[in-house]
Amino acid sequence: MSQKAKYDPLLFKLPKGAITKGQEVTFSIEYYDDVRPNQVCFMVKADGDDFYRYLPMKKTQNGYKISHVFNEKGHFWYNFQFVYEEYCEYLNRTPDNYSFVSSEKQDDFLQLVTEEEYNCTNSMQGGIIYQIFVDRFCKVGNPVQREPLVLREDWGGAIKKNTDDPVKLNLEVFGGNIQGIISKLDYIKGLGVTTIYLSPVSQASSNHKYNTSNYMMIDSMFGTEQDFKQLVETAKQKGMGIVIDGVYNHTGSDSVYFDKESKFENHGAFENRDSRFYDWYEFEDYPNKYRCWWGIDTLPSINRNSADFQNYIAGKGGVLEKFLKLGVRGVRLDVVDEITDQFVKKIEKKVHEFNENNVILGEVWEDVSTKISYDERRKYFVDNELNSAMNYPIKESVLKYIFTKNSDELISTIRMIENSYPKVVRDNLMNFLTTHDTRRVFSELLSHYDGNYDMALRAYKIAMILVFTLPGVPSIFYGDEYGMQDNDGSSRNCFDWKGYDNDIYKWVTKLTKIRQLPVLKDGEINVLYSANGKFAFERYDDDERLIVIANLSDSPFDINLEGDFESFFTGKQIKNHTVDPNDFDIIYEAKKD
Repeated sequence: MSQKAKYDPLLFKLPKGAITKGQEVTFSIEYYDDVRPNQVCFMVKADGDDFYRYLPMKKTQNGYKISHVFNEKGHFWYNFQFVYEEYCEYLNRTPDNYSFVSSEKQDDFLQLVTEEEYNCTNSMQGGIIYQIFVDRFCKVGNPVQREPLVLREDWGGAIKKNTDDPVKLNLEVFGGNIQGIISKLDYIKGLGVTTIYLSPVSQASSNHKYNTSNYMMIDSMFGTEQDFKQLVETAKQKGMGIVIDGVYNHTGSDSVYFDKESKFENHGAFENRDSRFYDWYEFEDYPNKYRCWWGIDTLPSINRNSADFQNYIAGKGGVLEKFLKLGVRGVRLDVVDEITDQFVKKIEKKVHEFNENNVILGEVWEDVSTKISYDERRKYFVDNELNSAMNYPIKESVLKYIFTKNSDELISTIRMIENSYPKVVRDNLMNFLTTHDTRRVFSELLSHYDGNYDMALRAYKIAMILVFTLPGVPSIFYGDEYGMQDNDGSSRNCFDWKGYDNDIYKWVTKLTKIRQLPVLKDGEINVLYSANGKFAFERYDDDERLIVIANLSDSPFDINLEGDFESFFTGKQIKNHTVDPNDFDIIYEAKKD
């Protein structure tokens, strides 16, 4: 491996990151060897093409340069070829988006080109998301039980108190409802929250509601449509928007659309081939053998190409229009990689028809920019389908840094996002440590530290600081603000309204104030230091500079500063700074009058 040349897409490419169709991009290479190649070529091809275009680069004092206009949208892969008298070399991409020279062409760099510029510059950016699993957050009044659901009266009791059977577990509800959320809006606002993301609220025979029975109805155990409208309007008055969970890949088998249990007068697809909904599903051997999500027969999958279903959701008078008219701020798309790009685009158009700053948030567990599903490269950013996504790569990278004291993967993830995601999407990402599909972060940390509470707490604080200050929008899964732990292995437990006001809650409440700094809305990021458990980065714009410091090492972390800084936590003025082992700090440059 030679170091005769260097390329960094975050430093040597202008503009940085994803671009819009028709934009010109300048690529520069630094070249250090005295022996110059006869020619240097910029190699570029569209995703799926077999051959590259070879474009000669111009020689500069320090290397080579080329400006290239991308007139088409898409994923474009590029590399750099050095042509000598008797051989060629290539400037390939490393896994963390740096470069190395080799005699063989290996991994290419990515240039993502979007169809049009993103306009949603006032969406969730700069705020805080609060994710609520509705059945377990807060109960007001006495919900009326309906079959087959079983209402439990022991709020906060053991999840598996009555059964280990997953089907029966999903039928047990604790009675959390919409009026309960309304009663706690001031509490949520006190955490600095600007967006509330709700688990599904449509009618369904489970506590989680991901097995929809009727998209058009608010679940009766949660309340009425009027209750939901009151929630949206009251939250808006308090400066918070509501994002709903859209489950558009599958329904429940007992839904009005499938009706496997013969509950409804107008028989669904399972009982009637002439049903309007027959085309929504895919039967292999009618009626008992049908395609279902992950092989779960109570979750029949939607036919990915059903135009009628897509119109039912995203068409005129459809499900999305109903909720958007009620005032919701956007939709989180459950398992978005299971539905087609065409359908996602229809959803995007409907959601933005009401407001260009509405949110289309996709559930993707990997790099969203290069995601492949059903053997197709997804166009989430190329066709401006999503303006936000669940940032699982950051979650995993932050925790890996905490567990290993090695920040290499975290830096690699930051660089991947900076290079591949459009700027608006980067600022809008949902950053989190826990969701309804993962363990509670405090439980995960306690397990890692063999039950040592103090060590888990210190790690929790460092992880929270990273999530709150990296590009994107921090998301608090209800209860994480006071260190809620798993209940019988489940993160979907009841909020403890009698015991939440602890030291963790007080610390998190203080941390949330950091989001008031404008630099965290759309400021750039630069990693300042990374070695031996010590990690520091800055967020900056024309007016502010904020430095985040984490020290997981056994030695002090000395920071030499240029400028006038103060600590976010102590308010003390700082010239040079030392962060103790297993400690952290956030410092920001004091504004000058």
